[in-house]
Amino acid sequence: MRVKTTIRVLLSVAAVGAALAGRSWLLSGGADDADDLPVQLRLSAEFDPLLASVELIRPLHELKRPVQSGDWLEAFPEEGGQSFRHYVQSRSRKPLHVDFAAIDIQPLGEFDETERQIVERTAEFMGHFFGMPVRQREPEPMPEIPETSLRIRNGTQQVLSTWIMNDVLKPQRRPDAIATIGLVTCDLWPGDLNWVFGQASMKDRVGVWSLHRNGDPRLDEAAFRLCLRRTLKTAVHETGHMLGIPHCIAFECCMNGSRNRAESDRQPLEFCPECQPKIWWSCDADPVQRCQSLSEFCQREGLEQDAQLFRREWDVLAGR
Repeated sequence: MRVKTTIRVLLSVAAVGAALAGRSWLLSGGADDADDLPVQLRLSAEFDPLLASVELIRPLHELKRPVQSGDWLEAFPEEGGQSFRHYVQSRSRKPLHVDFAAIDIQPLGEFDETERQIVERTAEFMGHFFGMPVRQREPEPMPEIPETSLRIRNGTQQVLSTWIMNDVLKPQRRPDAIATIGLVTCDLWPGDLNWVFGQASMKDRVGVWSLHRNGDPRLDEAAFRLCLRRTLKTAVHETGHMLGIPHCIAFECCMNGSRNRAESDRQPLEFCPECQPKIWWSCDADPVQRCQSLSEFCQREGLEQDAQLFRREWDVLAGR
């Protein structure tokens, strides 16, 4: 793995050594001996600037707030979490970019002009977010849906998300795709919950998300921005799952689970200091360039609060 030369970390060797020795970047297992660290973290000096970068952005992120009534963690308690160290170990000491070249986005079904703009901006954002090429494939009609994969709930037709992943996306997944994502306008249900914004399979590298519950982007500019932000959050969250990243329970993070629209809307668009380095390492994403391009994207699209966070990260990573 190479850390690109644009990473400029203004920490002394002693400060880096202190960060590594304290291992404050660990979500769990912080008391482990140094010999238990992944071989890359012990033997490669290339990790020093990456780990130092983690410490630079850590103060910019908020720890997970207490669980509120109706939250995901109230209904589905998740314990342990996954540190960056544990993520590297789970990847069998091999970053994903070694074997995979791009992220594929496959629109399924009918999209009007405004919805196509949401798709195009989402594809652009994902390229900046993960630091990998994104291939936006030509829209395809939704195949004939089996009766067992359709239902009506509260007057709305829903499509079984696992059918889309297993029967539609998985057979057409390209060997070099780090993730293949279906984007739809229909409502989704996963079989064991009433509905979902999206769903993904870590094992099969396929996922699907829907615009259905993101608001009507045709109403006005504010509605378009809201729909876009919601779509971006679902996109990077589900893609994170396909990269092997579980729900985050340590920080306010886009990888937090969400059980309702209010919970999802209050979560940040960015990954936290435990989840973000998983992208840097697995996708070979340049932390400085990533935050710069994300800040500029959000500024252009009127996502002011998100642009500010990406700009603060860019500033500290670039040493300004």
